[in-house]
Amino acid sequence: MSWDDGAAPPCDPKAMPMSGSRVPGLVLPGVFLLALVVGAFWYWRHRDDD
Repeated sequence: MSWDDGAAPPCDPKAMPMSGSRVPGLVLPGVFLLALVVGAFWYWRHRDDD
């Protein structure tokens, strides 16, 4: 099998360390999810305030 036939090379996660450019892609979704949960909790606690 050669790499010229369009097949992707096998992925070895130990071969390449995670670069810093991937950190926002991992952290930002977690931050947005946390903000959504906190906002929903705040809304639930204050939904009857008048």
